[in-house]
Amino acid sequence: MTETPRARDGSPSIAALAVHINALHRDLRSLTAKVDTLTGAQQEHAAVFGDMTELRRQVEQLLAILNEDDDTSPAAWFWLTMTDEQRDEHLAELLDWVETVLRLQYPGYLVGQIRPCWLNHIEARWELAWLYQLWSLAYLARRPEPRAAADWHDRWFPGVTRRLGQIMAKCEGACERQPGLSRADDVQSAALL
Repeated sequence: MTETPRARDGSPSIAALAVHINALHRDLRSLTAKVDTLTGAQQEHAAVFGDMTELRRQVEQLLAILNEDDDTSPAAWFWLTMTDEQRDEHLAELLDWVETVLRLQYPGYLVGQIRPCWLNHIEARWELAWLYQLWSLAYLARRPEPRAAADWHDRWFPGVTRRLGQIMAKCEGACERQPGLSRADDVQSAALL
């Protein structure tokens, strides 16, 4: 390091101070540029961190959807293992769907196929329960697939209506009640009709 030139009285010369101030000014500009660079990098990191946070939120949403799909397993509609309360809830839900969706949206397809006495037929409960589940997946899923709706209309619905039409063919005036229904089912069916 060179020594700062001095005036006659021993104080630094004005020229030397100017040179020194100029050097400090350059150092200040250099530090300012580095701080600006660091600030820019910090902002970029904050943006990346924000993107990562959003990505994590989206992944958690997808996992929740996948876990939700697991909750709608067919076991929830397995009539043989339901409690009486679960059976009542599921029958009410199924009855509501049959009357508000099937009968209102597909009246021409149901003529003579699914009669009002369907609750008296064990086969109808099984068939309509899984048909309802497939309809829900085709139309009520968060990301419904057109293929699922096409399968429902082309394969599942016609098959169920054909089979139930055969089962209920004898139920013109009086229902040909199927064996296996309990007295509680008779009371419940009468209440629902």
